[in-house]
Amino acid sequence: MGDLSFVQKSALFSYSGVNCLRNEYFYNDCQKCVEICPEGAFGIVRNALTLFGDKCIECSACIGSCPTEALTIVNFDPNAFTSAFGESEEKTLSCKKNTNCLASFDAHHFITMALDSEHSPVCDMAHCGDCKLNKEQKVENFIRAEIAKANEFLMACGGVGAVTTIEEKPEEANARRALFKAAFTKVKEAAQEKPEVASPTLAHQGDISAPKVPLKFLNLKTAIKNAIPRLEKTSHAMNFGLFAQKQIEFSACTNCGECTQFCPTNALVATPDKQGINFNSGDCIACGICDHICKPHAISTKEGIDLVQFAFDRGEELVHYEMVMCHECRCPYPYRGGDPICDRCADFQKDFSHMFTLAKDM
Repeated sequence: MGDLSFVQKSALFSYSGVNCLRNEYFYNDCQKCVEICPEGAFGIVRNALTLFGDKCIECSACIGSCPTEALTIVNFDPNAFTSAFGESEEKTLSCKKNTNCLASFDAHHFITMALDSEHSPVCDMAHCGDCKLNKEQKVENFIRAEIAKANEFLMACGGVGAVTTIEEKPEEANARRALFKAAFTKVKEAAQEKPEVASPTLAHQGDISAPKVPLKFLNLKTAIKNAIPRLEKTSHAMNFGLFAQKQIEFSACTNCGECTQFCPTNALVATPDKQGINFNSGDCIACGICDHICKPHAISTKEGIDLVQFAFDRGEELVHYEMVMCHECRCPYPYRGGDPICDRCADFQKDFSHMFTLAKDM
């Protein structure tokens, strides 16, 4: 796979290659940040995501689109903002007042804020239509889609509010926005004083750990856990585009272990005896890697989510086998009934049995 322990940077913005799904699995085709970036600052080079730092304007419009939080910016942390929202008196999220571009958030953030506070967040969308970042309405469409996704989930749970929007611009000038812009300028100037950060670089970071469950996912689990006593419904027949439930077909699975090996968040893990596979929906980010890598197509995604199971990390065993010795090659294999012969030997017998037919039997 090569050395993927790197971070690409502009003055304030960073892209962590080790956390990117395209680098985690060569055949993953995620390019959400490429599609939403208004300046074309991302590109796919040899199937890997690359940041063109000289094009990046550090608008943070791409941050919310990344499923694994591989994109960050120095002056604004959407997870920190989300965590502090419940204690804040200000419930309006506005790029003109207290946040970066609202595309820094996704549905996980909006739901967490709604569950953690008596008053749900209000998103100031009045400036999105004529914003220079909103080329072809991509940024605005993303924000509205994430708000809609969050509200669909909140409505299904019942009694926990909804994310609302402001569509008209206020007439008065906003002094707080000027203060925010001044703070941003100071942060950027301070960053530019450091040569290794001021210009686009490729800085190797040998101690970066493998990607795990994104913080926005962990925050959502905590918010749901705390809100469960007041949710009218905790079991749903759909996943709202937020969750993933996996299932494995017993008759097709070969227990090869590739799905557990390539799962970036360890949502799929081998059982202690290595003869089965456990799944934890609370760690699954629905990246689809396991679906693609399974050669016999034994693993798939099904609709539905149990919020108690999700929030409290109650895993389940998807499949478990008895390992028996193949009577042909004498190697252990997951037994699924019938003659004790592994798939490899069975296929060999089927494809080449004619080569071993005696003349007297022809």
